[in-house]
Amino acid sequence: MKLRRTFAVIAAAAVAAASAVPAYATSYSTYLSKVSDSEEREVQTRSYVSPMTTNRNATRYKNFIKAKTKLVQDSDYYWSAGISWQPVKDALLYYIYSNKSGKYKLTGKTTDTFFSCDAGGTYFVRPVTYDYNDKRILGQISNKIEVRYNDYRWYDDYEYEEAEEEYKCITTGGAASFTNIAAEAEAAPAADSGSYSEEAVYSEVAIDDGWYGMPVYDNEEYSKYAVDGFKSAAQTPLSTFSADVDTASYANVRRMVLNGNRVTPDAVRIEEFLNYFDYDYLQPKNGRFSVTYEYTDCPWNDEAKLLMLGVQAKDVETEPNSNLVFLVDVSGSMYSQDKLPLVVESLKKLTAEMTKKDRISIVTYSGQEKVVISGARGNMRNCIGELADTLVASGCTNGEAGINMAYDIAARNYITDGSNRVILATDGDLNVGISDKDELSEFISRKRGSGIYLTVLGFGTGNLKDDRMEALAKDGNGNYHYIDCAEEASKVLVDERKATLITVADDVKLQVEFNPALVDSYRLIGYDGRRLANEDFTNDAKDAADIGAGQSITVMYEIIPAKNGTDNHRYQTQTGNKTDICTLKCRYKKPGTEKSKEFSVTVKAKDYCKYSETGIRFRFAACVTEVAMALRGEKSYGDVSVKAAKARFDKLSGDELAKIGWSEDFGMLLENLRY
Repeated sequence: MKLRRTFAVIAAAAVAAASAVPAYATSYSTYLSKVSDSEEREVQTRSYVSPMTTNRNATRYKNFIKAKTKLVQDSDYYWSAGISWQPVKDALLYYIYSNKSGKYKLTGKTTDTFFSCDAGGTYFVRPVTYDYNDKRILGQISNKIEVRYNDYRWYDDYEYEEAEEEYKCITTGGAASFTNIAAEAEAAPAADSGSYSEEAVYSEVAIDDGWYGMPVYDNEEYSKYAVDGFKSAAQTPLSTFSADVDTASYANVRRMVLNGNRVTPDAVRIEEFLNYFDYDYLQPKNGRFSVTYEYTDCPWNDEAKLLMLGVQAKDVETEPNSNLVFLVDVSGSMYSQDKLPLVVESLKKLTAEMTKKDRISIVTYSGQEKVVISGARGNMRNCIGELADTLVASGCTNGEAGINMAYDIAARNYITDGSNRVILATDGDLNVGISDKDELSEFISRKRGSGIYLTVLGFGTGNLKDDRMEALAKDGNGNYHYIDCAEEASKVLVDERKATLITVADDVKLQVEFNPALVDSYRLIGYDGRRLANEDFTNDAKDAADIGAGQSITVMYEIIPAKNGTDNHRYQTQTGNKTDICTLKCRYKKPGTEKSKEFSVTVKAKDYCKYSETGIRFRFAACVTEVAMALRGEKSYGDVSVKAAKARFDKLSGDELAKIGWSEDFGMLLENLRY
């Protein structure tokens, strides 16, 4: 499938943690069998809004349809009139009606108890909820209130004048209400003529650094990782690292390229370029993993060989029930079309794949955290879609509080033997509470023992905090993806849903031991932020990446063959071993267990073949690797260039590329790269 650059209205969600599964975590089948008065009363004691019972004789239902709220006049910060009302118990959202055109029509929807009026008129509100069968239930209409509206102007000195407010009581239909009669203060003379909209005041400023005339945004943040050079197989025979199933780097760089921006070298993580694509490795016949490898000449270094290792996790035939909490950043920085609107669309795409036995919750955070809904059935698409459409971006960003609440909701709806996960949708721009990357890592690591996994979905341009989102996923039993368009949302949340949401192996570590009799030196390409100490490989307390159902990881080593070498470690007792290039060992845990299992595969020298004889997997991965190295600036190892990689890619046939999932997207990226 070719990913096109279409920004649509979206939604996603997601992330953070409860340190232990609480006692009230029960199986979902038991939960659904208790849709009764007693169960509903128990839900309400949690003070979180949940769907309405389907029992029309239940006290909770009767109380809701009888409840009536009181509407009063309010003001919206500095520049417009608004209305507010008392909350109605069990209301999921509120409909706002007005008669601006002489007839009452639905004007807006909100999960808040405040609404900013964009025009004068008479208003009333009506509480709304949904039952577990996804049927909408309307409550009583409120009293009516007349609003007289006076707009405010922004001046070119970027200052606004606050109006003095006086309220006049008006009686409408027998109910007392208030209207704001605000006189706009006279503005001070500006330095120049004209006025500016709020959008102009806060618009993003691009900086042109002269690099092919492309704009560069200076407010995005990325982790800096040192690149390891070649290591002697005799002195350092072991290469140890954590698996990495994230794909954010590739999609984020694609966004930069298609936007005409310069690629930030630190934004390029080579392993995430490699692992973005589906290489159609052989599925495991026995156990949880299979290994595929190829060994041939390195196309960018005449003195080296290139080794490709593909580790494939088993798929699952029957999906476990899912308990998903969408944690949505609704702070002011999420305002643009490629952020919150895209999050909403993403949320809807995933909800369309859910079933009655799944659970869905929505938590939002900005200046304060809020539970929009807790424990809805997965097939309540009308309810979830309508709630998602009410989300509005405003305020600061307290991610710490939102994460804590999301993990608490996930724990409250915990499904035993199910897939329990928080999905965080954000641009990573945390400015209240914990915001430092290292502090975030420490904070989220305390959630790892909860049995709740994490998916981080990154959005937006200009102020993307990639380093913080990467840290959250890396240290929170999570995965990290960047969503730049609706097609990418479909790839991550629909096409690769099982890989994203269903974990089949925890703490996956790899260790490759090289035989110095045949290998002079080697270097691991990528995985710079995933390196582990050799002793961590057998330390089951050391955290590593988790792998989802049907997911694979691809690893590339550049190898300088030995002329004369000596044996070491495994090969110490095999004097003069001239058959083995290296041995790959992999350790992992079955989800929910504490003890690792291990398997190994040996790469034989006799398996070497000429580059022209390699399969499409290898030749495609070699092109991806070289492009990523060139974009990252790793040009000290041979003749690395985008141009050379593209020349080899152009020689691959369409029939061959059809075997690699998402390969067309890589071709599109190459066509748009400047080199």
